[in-house]
Amino acid sequence: MKEGKNRRKIAFRAVVVGGVLISAAAVALYTPWLGLFDLRAIRVSGNHHVSAAQVGQAAGLSRGRPLLAISCSAVSERISQIPWVREVRVSRAFPHTLHIEVTERISVAVMSLPDGRCVMLGDGGVVVAEGCQESATELELVGAELTQSETGGKLVEPTVVELIDAVRGPLDLETNIRRIDVSDLSSVILEAESGLRILLGAIDSHAQRLARLSVLGREIDLSAYRTIDLRLEGEATLVTW
Repeated sequence: MKEGKNRRKIAFRAVVVGGVLISAAAVALYTPWLGLFDLRAIRVSGNHHVSAAQVGQAAGLSRGRPLLAISCSAVSERISQIPWVREVRVSRAFPHTLHIEVTERISVAVMSLPDGRCVMLGDGGVVVAEGCQESATELELVGAELTQSETGGKLVEPTVVELIDAVRGPLDLETNIRRIDVSDLSSVILEAESGLRILLGAIDSHAQRLARLSVLGREIDLSAYRTIDLRLEGEATLVTW
């Protein structure tokens, strides 16, 4: 009986030792190849406001990590947290490189805060920078509410984002809109480059009223008027200088 047990123990030990030896041999055989596909370089393209170093830091990757072990979607998600970044595409370039292509937001408006600071808004209503000295836009937004005033904050009201996009779109006007006042969402006011004030009314119906404004712009010289009141449905009140 004891002899049978001893034989089984010896056989079990032989199997275990054999498995360990086989595993060790496999590691010894294939480990040299692992270094052929490790991460040694990150190439960043499409960036202007954000440095390559910032993108690389946000990616959260270390040199020497196997390329196949890197989740491109996870890297994209981390980089997307940078306020300036709107879209990210990540791809592997064997044997040692990761390509990161970013599409940055464009600045669409500046906004002065109650504490005297100024922030820059990118498309989508995201606060992309503090300070407005280098803004590429002359459109000023007044009275909007933000989730936070630091970079990464967003406009609370989605219709304000839609209004900015509409104003920056192909409005058929002889004068450019330079200021949007949304302090009262039931009575939005636009101010044009010529000094014209446009009483747009409730922000929920801004699309229809901007369409009416475009029609007016094709029929009359808007710069000849001081105020255009579009708050009444189906008609516009024009006040000359």
